[in-house]
Amino acid sequence: MNEPLRTKTWNRKKLIRIIRMSLMICLILSLSSLSMSAVPVPFGKPVFVATITGSSELEPGNITPLTISVRNTGHAPELILDPDDPGLSSPAVGYGVTLTLEPGTAPVDIPANPFTIPILPPDTGVPVTFPVIVPADATAESYHLALRIDSQYAQSVAMADLSNVFTYADQNLTLQIPVSVKSVVRAQVDEISVSNLSPGQDGRITAKIRNVGQYAPKDAIAELVVEPHSLLSPYQGTYFLGTFPPGEERTVEWRASVQDTIDTTSIPASLIISYEDKNGIWTSSHPVVIGIPVGKGPKFTLTYDKPVIEPGGSVSVRVVYTNVGDTPAYDAAAKIVPIAPLSSPQSSIMLGTILPNDSAEAVYEIDLDSSALVKPYGLLTDVKYRGEDNLVTLSDPMQIELETTAPGLAEVLLSPLSLVILLGILLIGGYYYMKRMGRLA
Repeated sequence: MNEPLRTKTWNRKKLIRIIRMSLMICLILSLSSLSMSAVPVPFGKPVFVATITGSSELEPGNITPLTISVRNTGHAPELILDPDDPGLSSPAVGYGVTLTLEPGTAPVDIPANPFTIPILPPDTGVPVTFPVIVPADATAESYHLALRIDSQYAQSVAMADLSNVFTYADQNLTLQIPVSVKSVVRAQVDEISVSNLSPGQDGRITAKIRNVGQYAPKDAIAELVVEPHSLLSPYQGTYFLGTFPPGEERTVEWRASVQDTIDTTSIPASLIISYEDKNGIWTSSHPVVIGIPVGKGPKFTLTYDKPVIEPGGSVSVRVVYTNVGDTPAYDAAAKIVPIAPLSSPQSSIMLGTILPNDSAEAVYEIDLDSSALVKPYGLLTDVKYRGEDNLVTLSDPMQIELETTAPGLAEVLLSPLSLVILLGILLIGGYYYMKRMGRLA
């Protein structure tokens, strides 16, 4: 009874063991098949494409950040490992992908170092930005930059000890990146001059400018721009140019004033051409830094022999006016401003045109009231003239000094007041004398 039972139990255990072993073998075969079909082996040569993200237009005189998206589209379709899923093929992976952007046919400079992507799987894009320097005089045309791509890839794969053994190879290629240089206006100042632009004065700035760019704008405006807190203040700092073709020269004028605290110097300013570009966007040319010369203008000093005058007297004063400035004074007229007790029968004398370092003289008759105190006096004088821009200007005020002196004894005795007093004394003395002599009743 017991022997058949033991035999049946052993057979059952053996069957379970066999079933377990079969299941294990099936699982191993299933996992092996899954690893062969569902997990592609990175194998094959990658295929790189590059496109520009954003605008491909480069502006002369600028550093343009050019962003290029590099994508790997490589697969190895001949290595389809799963016949039931043809889309699942071997991926061609790029390793140590080094990107170097070179000028190619473009007149540009690219100072950046090469950019390296450690691994670039298929269908993956990586944006890389390169700074591109475009010279201001670059010709507006279409060009091609050269993007050099150096990488490695798995050239072959073999099985050794149940492991994949890869053989790698280098891949070097160059892609052409199409770009264009934008047509822009570029200003050049050929000549600059000023008139009546001196400390404390309003004057005119005249410049000859040229469009050395390659774009002909419409409704262009030439603007003179200064730094904040500049001693030069343009109050008519824009000049309408209209159409301004390449190569054309124009004469422009701006009105400005200069603070009186400045000495003769050259004040920095910038010339900017504002215009509408080919895309209808209002833009400006790159600033051109220029120096605005500030001169002395007509400046006057005076020389004279200091006169001495007595109260109630008069004196002639010969005054020499010298133009120590650097521009002529046209139709100059000297003027004095006498204040009581000083007076003069004439207040203005014509001097004519006075060139730099030349002089002109005026003679004034000065009267001093008889009631004036004996002390120094002064009267103001200035010169009115026309500058180079034909505007009438006044010079800085100057002063003529006079000394006074007390009158001498003869002058005192002969003065009208002294004569009246003396006559009064004589009349009173004669009256008493006649009365004493009894000649008066």
